[in-house]
Amino acid sequence: MKFILIVTFLLGPILPFITFSDTLTLKESYPKVYTVKKTDTLWDISEKFLMSPWLWPRLWHANSQISNPHLIYPGEVLTLVWIGNKPQLTRKRIIKISPIVRKYSQNDPIPTIPLSSIAAFLSRDHIVELTQLEGAPRILGDAVGTPRFFEGDIFYGERNFDKKKLYGIYRVGDRYENLKTGEGLGQAITFIGLAEVSKNKHVKSSEKVTPFDFIKSRQDAQQGDLILPIPEYETYPAYFIPQPVSEEITGHIVATLNNRMTIGKWDAVVIDKGVRDNIQIGSVFAILRHGVGVMVAKDKISYYSDGNKIQKVGGPDLLLPPEQIGELLVFKVYKKVSIALVMRSSYVMRPRDIIHGLNF
Repeated sequence: MKFILIVTFLLGPILPFITFSDTLTLKESYPKVYTVKKTDTLWDISEKFLMSPWLWPRLWHANSQISNPHLIYPGEVLTLVWIGNKPQLTRKRIIKISPIVRKYSQNDPIPTIPLSSIAAFLSRDHIVELTQLEGAPRILGDAVGTPRFFEGDIFYGERNFDKKKLYGIYRVGDRYENLKTGEGLGQAITFIGLAEVSKNKHVKSSEKVTPFDFIKSRQDAQQGDLILPIPEYETYPAYFIPQPVSEEITGHIVATLNNRMTIGKWDAVVIDKGVRDNIQIGSVFAILRHGVGVMVAKDKISYYSDGNKIQKVGGPDLLLPPEQIGELLVFKVYKKVSIALVMRSSYVMRPRDIIHGLNF
């Protein structure tokens, strides 16, 4: 396939922390004019123009009409033009004229990636250090031995609690480990609801137990669920600027967050790299998989397909060169792990697949 190569140079500090190569490759079939739809993302639009959508910031660079690429709205018409030898996207907003004069109200700007795919993971669910759960207080029950609790119920928690604080009810989920060393990387906890020390005069606290009002629930709480202070408010951007990562940083996908055994585009995954590895929101990784075969035996060769053995016919296993099968973008970072969204996939992926930094 014939590609069009455009030589461009960074002229200003719009994204000073990103290092790009000197060439930008457009798709041969890129549109000259495109009207932004409500369901679009910056990634979607970039895929229509660029062979590498990670480079989308460069299409807007030094463009007075799109000084902030994060603020592009449905209904705007984007046109690819040439300023010198550099491609740029310009825009024009289309407002339909009708006999009735209406005030134009713009919709929300389009995000970088589909926020609906990650909204659940930007809520109050967390991955915590294993030591943080040691001796954590839990729901004990109530006066009549109820095992499950719903919004509006009163239950008892072990220990004393601050009457002025809001507490979260959490349920212990998966434990994540390093696939090579077995090191504990963190413990997933799922947010169940909100509770506060009960204001009901008919229930009493003691040195060992405290009554709680279950004031808001995502789902029913159970005996044994954790009672933890709500973490300080965390903010996450609606716009995730892609940031290259050294190819020397390697790791694995250790789990999925949708309880599936297979992984595809727009699925959220847990990787074994985090703050201690200098990973940050926007970090980009390639997903790799090694093919495996066996030595020739009696003129027969057996292969593995997508990690599954088809046939075994003598001889030792051979590790074949890795093939890139996808790309992901980090959107939430913890000390030892991160949560990332699969942006591209050419094959079905699974936990244990290899990742390495993508230095685009």
